[in-house]
Amino acid sequence: MKSFLLKSNKPTVLWSLVPDNCFYVGKLPGEDYSLAISPGNSNIVIVDCDVKNNKNGYDFIPSNILDELKNSFWYNTKSGGAHFFVNYTGGKTLKNCSTKYGLDLRRGSVSGNAGGYVKYNGSVPVDQIELLIKDSSEDLNIFLESLFLGVNYEKEITE
Repeated sequence: MKSFLLKSNKPTVLWSLVPDNCFYVGKLPGEDYSLAISPGNSNIVIVDCDVKNNKNGYDFIPSNILDELKNSFWYNTKSGGAHFFVNYTGGKTLKNCSTKYGLDLRRGSVSGNAGGYVKYNGSVPVDQIELLIKDSSEDLNIFLESLFLGVNYEKEITE
């Protein structure tokens, strides 16, 4: 994990070059600053569930998957959505990805992909978040892989 500043929602540094376990500490310098967090080079992924622009990502998350996501570290976002953090235990290479469903995936740098980040609300010190993140189950792995690799989730779980 790592964190860095955003100014007017844009990184103030070349965030892909910020080393893992480097955390911004201290008061934000002004009103137009916020904190960003990136999973770094780990198996941690962030499911960004949006509720905006006529999309509600919650509509596409099965209840058992949502329960599992809420059992790991997560927080609500300003739009009414949430950021869910899980330690992905599957064997596929998931990259940063957006979907038409209002669900996006953010993860650290992998296979030439620069990595992603989300705006962080600061509810827990960044260096403590990893202690709260749970491993993904096989069902959650299948859901993530189907959503972010284009596999049909319904087909995968019934076979």
